[in-house]
Amino acid sequence: MKSHLVSVVVGAFALARAASVGAQSTPDHLTCFRANDQAPKQRIAATLTFAGAARNCIVKTPAKLACLETIPTSLPAPGGGPTSTSSAGAFLCYQAKCPGALPGNSQMEDEFGRRAVTIRGAHWLCAPATWTPTGGTSPSPTTTTTLSTAECHFTSGHCEGSCAGGGHCAATAASGTCECRSTPCGNADAPQCDGFCQDDSEACVFSVTGCSCARIP
Repeated sequence: MKSHLVSVVVGAFALARAASVGAQSTPDHLTCFRANDQAPKQRIAATLTFAGAARNCIVKTPAKLACLETIPTSLPAPGGGPTSTSSAGAFLCYQAKCPGALPGNSQMEDEFGRRAVTIRGAHWLCAPATWTPTGGTSPSPTTTTTLSTAECHFTSGHCEGSCAGGGHCAATAASGTCECRSTPCGNADAPQCDGFCQDDSEACVFSVTGCSCARIP
């Protein structure tokens, strides 16, 4: 199975695998999501060939990103990039550490135009995968529910109290208050990050990698 090494910006951005001028019904793009992969932790030695050179790399499991084929409907007008009539498929992306020189500066082109691109920073090995929705439903954005209750309150330097419906009494970074929340911080929508942290001395905050728990000063 052929794998693809790509640099990925975490978030819900459509990654242009190939621009398409007149085939907007073709799922030839990818949308990548943060993944909670149940695979065991491993460090696997692999030789990856990209940019015309073979490199000895270490690939780490579990996967950190899951990418699904996407049909774009409201992107900017095509800028003359390559066209495609084939579907992108699904991918799971793993962190990969590859010693040696990076591809560096290059010219790349997609529907956003032709421009110089410098490849650097984190590496990802994205392997083709099959995707089967659980329960036969399509993926949908995470919905965070904030539960109101008078029992959740701030006292003695932390949040305490019970919440209805199995919610968690958690601190909010924005207002400095305590609220009942039903979504773990790592699964909350960014940049709102309305999720709960298991440690009541932490709050769910937004960073470049999404929502994560940070200790309250």
